[in-house]
Order: sequence, then C-alpha cells, then structure tokens
Amino acid sequence: MKYFAKFSLFLALPALLLISCDQEEIIELDLNGAPAQYVIEGSVTDEAKPFQVRISKTVEVDQPNDFPAVSGAVVVISDDSGRIDTLSETLPGMYETTQAIPGASGRTYTLQVWVAGHYFSAHSTMPALVPFQDLRVIPLPFGGENTLVMTPVFTDPAGLGNNYQFVQSNNGVRQPYIFVADDRNNDGAQISTLLLSPDLETLKGDTVSVEMRNIDRATYKYFVALDASNGNGPNASVPANPNNNFEGACLGYFAAYTVQRKSVIVE
Repeated sequence: MKYFAKFSLFLALPALLLISCDQEEIIELDLNGAPAQYVIEGSVTDEAKPFQVRISKTVEVDQPNDFPAVSGAVVVISDDSGRIDTLSETLPGMYETTQAIPGASGRTYTLQVWVAGHYFSAHSTMPALVPFQDLRVIPLPFGGENTLVMTPVFTDPAGLGNNYQFVQSNNGVRQPYIFVADDRNNDGAQISTLLLSPDLETLKGDTVSVEMRNIDRATYKYFVALDASNGNGPNASVPANPNNNFEGACLGYFAAYTVQRKSVIVE
C-alpha cells in the first residue's frame, strides 16, 4: 500500500540550511504488504471558523491513490478549559465542529476518534504567534534563467523551541508543498526563508499568497520524518512510517497552530 503526499526542499537564510517540507498532498510511505490503516488529519487554528477532521483509509499499491472516506466515526475535540464538541459529518469522511471552541496560543487541544471498534486520540498545544513581517520575491539564477522564489521574513524570538510551516498559493491555487523549519540555527535572529522546490514555478504577474503557521514540535518532526522516509533532505533514511502524536496505530496528524497570511503580485 501507499499513502501519498508531495515534498520539496527548503532553504533558510542566512545559514542557507537545507530542510524538508510537507504535508497533505502527495506523501509516499512504505506500506507494501501492510494492512489497511486509518488516516486521520485534523487541526485547530486561531482563526474564527469551524475546525475540520478528515478520516480515510489506505489502499493497496495497485489501487488508485484515492483513499476511501470513512463515515460513521464519533469525533470529539476538546480543550484544557473544559470546552468540548462532538463534530458533525458534513461530507463522507469529513467532520466539522458545531460549537465555538476558540483556538488560542497556550491552550492544549485533544482529538478523540472512535471508529469501527477502534479508538485514537492526540494532543497538541498551540504555540505563541511569531509575527509574519514581510513577504518578498527573490530572483535566483539557475541555468541562466531567474527562478522567482517567495521569501517570508520574520524575527524568531530568543529561546529555542520555535517551529514554523509555510503554505504557498499561486493565483488562488494551493501548491502541494508545505515547508517546515525550526530555530536551531537561527535562534533570536531575523530569518528570510526561501520557499524553494524544483517543481514549484512562480511567474511574473502571478498573485502569490503565503500562509505562515506556528506549529508545535511534534508536528514539525512528523513532516521532517515524512520527507526523510521518501529519501529526501539531510535526514534521508530507509522508508518508514513516521511517528505522529496519536495514541493508537493510525497515520496522519493532529495539530494546533496560529495562522497569518501575506500576498504579493509578482513583478
């Protein structure tokens, strides 16, 4: 079996540190000969909108990579202040909160899932927001041509432990790369991050939006492990299913994070 999502490379300035990147789209894991597994993907953000959890199942290697949705699950999200909500299934395999559970930095959120006699749970604490200061376009000369790369700029707070994720959309279309980074080599510094992938093309005239997320360490490590399991990046290793923050054997992740966005028209 295979569980797909796509990754790219990530450059952080000024250290020009190669790091890995993301989630959600075309991740390939080593599931040959393994039994079907549940895939649970959920998040809580600081935006004022319902939170969603998607549940599906892996498929055989020779089957189309269209994971079947899992209906009929009981899905609950709660926080450490005592708020709790049982999610409603709005589409097959897609569950959504029905009550206002505010997403706030410093709060810990719990996801619980009961499905077909199985129980899964995960916890995530939303980090503090680090201001997204600027979004720039940098031309990089490769092969005699300029590659236009988006560059988020922010100042990392002093003290190790900050982790970041970036999602780029070109002309309203989300690109299948989520770049991740931490502050081990840039603690307390202003950071300019190159969202660089050999498959990501940004052209003059494009309207580009970048979403910056402050994520917890478990989420960061999950996506780094996904990249490594595909043989990419400095942490490349033998393919293996990455660890996640779930209790119970399933794939996927549950993350609580802050969200900020900036957009530019490429000139």
